[in-house]
Amino acid sequence: MSKKKIFAFLMAVMMLVCAACGGSAEDSSVEESSVAEVSKQEESSKKEESSKQEESSKAAESSKEESSVAEESSVAEVVIPEGNVNLLTGLYDLTDEAVGKRPVAIMINNIKASLPQYGIAGADIIFEMVAEQGISRLMALWGDYTQIPNVCSLRSARPYYVEFAAGFDAVYLHAGGSNEGLNRIYELGLANFDARYGDSLIFERDPDRLPYYALEHTMFVKGANIPERIEAYGYRTDAAEGYTDTAFQFNLPGAPVSNTDKACEELIIWFSDEYFSTFTYNEEDQLYYKQHSGEPHMVQDTDTQLVFTNVLALETDVWSTDGYRMAMDSTGGTGYYFSNGVVQEIIWSKPSPYDRITIKDTDGNEITINAGKTYIGITEYDTIEIK
Repeated sequence: MSKKKIFAFLMAVMMLVCAACGGSAEDSSVEESSVAEVSKQEESSKKEESSKQEESSKAAESSKEESSVAEESSVAEVVIPEGNVNLLTGLYDLTDEAVGKRPVAIMINNIKASLPQYGIAGADIIFEMVAEQGISRLMALWGDYTQIPNVCSLRSARPYYVEFAAGFDAVYLHAGGSNEGLNRIYELGLANFDARYGDSLIFERDPDRLPYYALEHTMFVKGANIPERIEAYGYRTDAAEGYTDTAFQFNLPGAPVSNTDKACEELIIWFSDEYFSTFTYNEEDQLYYKQHSGEPHMVQDTDTQLVFTNVLALETDVWSTDGYRMAMDSTGGTGYYFSNGVVQEIIWSKPSPYDRITIKDTDGNEITINAGKTYIGITEYDTIEIK
């Protein structure tokens, strides 16, 4: 073989060996550089992805916390207080023994010669209306018939008081009454106790008053005996169907609401020139303090002034039947709702004696009232003075 052929053969073998070893050193360096770059990019990408995932996780956790706080806040706003709701006040202070039971209404003397009354500071609702010759009379209602103290002084029935008591499905206590009042009790089939029949377990003359007051101002009710006497007389104790919800639509306790922005710090309900009730708002305790014809309306046993969360001053047609006794339209009229330092014009209705009072705004929408004790004064049109 010639030298040229031997050289060509050797070059071919060397090229085959280089190809089998994967290329030149330069090619290897380029590939390593490329791999390192790719590795760096992948590592950077992983870090970015990890950072994004961490941020996303934190955002999700923050969102969960905010959602949890919002849910807790929402739940807190609608939490119902513990206890049994008193259907006459919307407060959750009813005893277990009184759940589902009927309320009690007691007629209260309000003539100046009979003052002070006792036992009425704890009443849930107090009505005031004219009884005779411009003299007003009270009817006090308790939603818990196990918590009624001794109450003095008891007075007689009038037909419109009977109708308002029937609207609460109440057991009615009185000392006699006008013919119209007694007839209305019979017509409506109202469970009642009449002191004229001398049940000494529930009625008695106050011996401490007998030397100083006229006889008609000395009769008191033994409140603690009322539950037992209701059962003894065979009266129904459970509230009738249709009377197991609250008497009004109440806001939750501790969260008073102002239905308007029209402020009112004082009002007067005129029953006559001699008998009128004044209410002054106290911003500190958010209560209305009652005056009786220009003097603080004090209660003897508690030595406190009568106070209320709500004042309903209602107007209707009132007239005299005989120049002495009075009559009124108990089916409705206009009026005002006072609470939380403001006043709202209202329309009230009571279609039948067995219906409760419904309170609506001037657009015809039923309103909510604040939880607490309520005074309801019913008088003639244009006899309510707002200051």
